[in-house]
Amino acid sequence: MAPASLLENWRREAARFTPELRVTVHHGGRRGTDEAAFAAHDLVITSYGTLTRDRELFTGMEFACVIADEAQHIKNRRSQNAQALRALRARGRFLLTGTPLENSLDDLRALFEFLMPGYLGAVPAGTRPDDRAWFNQRLRVQTAPYILRRTKQAVAPELPARIEQTIWCEPTPAQAALYRDLQEKSERALLDLAAGGASEASLRLATLTQLLRLRQVCCDPRLVAPDASAGDSSKLEAFRELLDEAVDDGHRVLVFSQFTSLLALLRTELDRQGIAHCYLDGSMPTRLRQAEVDRFQSDEAIPLFLLSLKAGGTGLNLTGADTVVHLDPWWNPAVEAQATDRAHRIGQTRTVTSYKLICAGTVEEKVLALQDEKRALLADVFEASDAASAKLSLADLKSLLD
Repeated sequence: MAPASLLENWRREAARFTPELRVTVHHGGRRGTDEAAFAAHDLVITSYGTLTRDRELFTGMEFACVIADEAQHIKNRRSQNAQALRALRARGRFLLTGTPLENSLDDLRALFEFLMPGYLGAVPAGTRPDDRAWFNQRLRVQTAPYILRRTKQAVAPELPARIEQTIWCEPTPAQAALYRDLQEKSERALLDLAAGGASEASLRLATLTQLLRLRQVCCDPRLVAPDASAGDSSKLEAFRELLDEAVDDGHRVLVFSQFTSLLALLRTELDRQGIAHCYLDGSMPTRLRQAEVDRFQSDEAIPLFLLSLKAGGTGLNLTGADTVVHLDPWWNPAVEAQATDRAHRIGQTRTVTSYKLICAGTVEEKVLALQDEKRALLADVFEASDAASAKLSLADLKSLLD
């Protein structure tokens, strides 16, 4: 199973390497209605969404092998994608993914529920943290023999280098004042909640909400205070300088943010300056997303592509760009790395430079330290793995507010 935008590429590649293979794409208007529709083919290519919709049709057949690409789509074992995939009958099963761990070791457990049903024992409910460490270690030992990790260096040693650089942005006076005011109000609000006997779940939600607002101030005060001016954002000023230099030097740029509201502000400014750009976020239909990707890849006169991190971080080939800008950091370093890899992948001929804009002395600086800590917690699951993260505890979250 693959994202819809990759289905036709898979069909062409299968035909190129094995011309005698009989291949069909089961998607959109080309969907079969019964098992007989597949009988004349050796390989059936479909998407997770189509598999879910046609689950009854697929579960009526037995396959020699099922290969699921972008396997992070089944990390939630209760999702329709995961349930539909587990319902398939097959003599062999493979998963392909660049991020087998996005949140915690529970992601790995979810993947193995499809690969080897019943192989991993469940962690008993109510297990204490000290005891959970024993279960996690056993999980690493049990899964290690079935994991083949292929790095880009091994698969494509001809790839050019990837350079990573952090740009520190000193908050403007107005930005710093708004940040301090919001931080003080957040601390008081959380203390009041705790004194009132709020549950840990309520405290966690409130803390995440406060952190979200602080992170938005770091990006652009207008996200929290609409009456603020564009000049109040030091990060926006740094981005302008970076963009001007990149365009003047003939580079093409991917810009990622978790906040579509921030991307909307950038789009307004780009339109005002007459800078051509492409745009992609999770609200767009698959057809329109692919159209934007194709437009950027085919038209070198477009220097800029704005993408939301969740929607544009996986499954896209954007080798037309050689510069990547992360406007705001995310807890999980693997997610950021995968976003950068939209440009740094097979087919890229130029050195790729990745910039991370960080507002100094704020929660963003602490997120960087947290990334390293969470990466280290799971580094022993895969050799030299960067796909490491762990669930953030309430203590982790509160430490970011300090």
